[in-house]
Amino acid sequence: MNNQNQRSQDSQIDCEISLLDILRFLKSAYKTILVFGALGLAIAIAYLVITPNRFEAVAQIQMAQTSGANNNNINNINNNNNLNNINNNNNLNSLGINVEEPALLIARLSSPSSFSAGAIAACGQQAQSNSALAAVQTIKLTPIKGISNVVELKTVGPTSEAASICAQAIFELIKTSQAQIQAPYLEEAQTRLVEDKSRLDQAKALVAKADKSGAVMGAAAYLSTRDEIKLLSDQMALLQDVILFSQSHVTRLVSPIYASDNPVAPKKRIALLVGLSGGLLMGLLIALGRQIWAKLKSQNNEAGKVL
Repeated sequence: MNNQNQRSQDSQIDCEISLLDILRFLKSAYKTILVFGALGLAIAIAYLVITPNRFEAVAQIQMAQTSGANNNNINNINNNNNLNNINNNNNLNSLGINVEEPALLIARLSSPSSFSAGAIAACGQQAQSNSALAAVQTIKLTPIKGISNVVELKTVGPTSEAASICAQAIFELIKTSQAQIQAPYLEEAQTRLVEDKSRLDQAKALVAKADKSGAVMGAAAYLSTRDEIKLLSDQMALLQDVILFSQSHVTRLVSPIYASDNPVAPKKRIALLVGLSGGLLMGLLIALGRQIWAKLKSQNNEAGKVL
């Protein structure tokens, strides 16, 4: 029992000695720690003074869409002569289809070749040696979770106004490029609409002429002509739906572009905290290294005297 008490007292003494050593060390090294802490804080302040402010603009962009009645459905209608098949093909998906998927848009705008000279100038990168690459680094596109046809665009600039102008230019670039992707399909639908209207007028004229003149048409020919009129009418309605839907579902902003008046970079609090804590840590390590060096030197001197 006495031995255990003695050991307990010895361990308590060792702990007290270690705490005293720490306090003595801090007392002897606090000046070094504070000096380096102040130096780190000064470096952080200099960094904030030298680094220009960067402002951010945010925009949410909805992809251009086309009707669920895509070209495959239209081609199927053109190749069908059976009225029942036509009615089945008209049972189409009423939801829109993205002209360009968000993931594809993000991948496309990660390439410098996707940026026009106007967009580069609007983002203030025309003076850079590699202006297109600098423009890529100015913007950030991310898909919005849970929404398949909207992306979030973030742009940065030296002022909030400059960031907003850049965001508007990138939106216009996206809108123009998606309109170009969609244009061939709209042109094809419009061409087919004109052709079908001409065929419909001819079929109606043939039936009207037969009714007016009292000429006898074969039953098969009459029914075939009436079926053709029905086919062409349904096909024209489908084409008009494709055209109107695409024209009303162009690339658009979900909400107006927002640009904050507060800079997003550099982050002042983080920079000051990192500078101060880094300086204090550096001062602590240097003071600790000095103490260890002094102890080693003292031990070497004592060993030399013994020898």
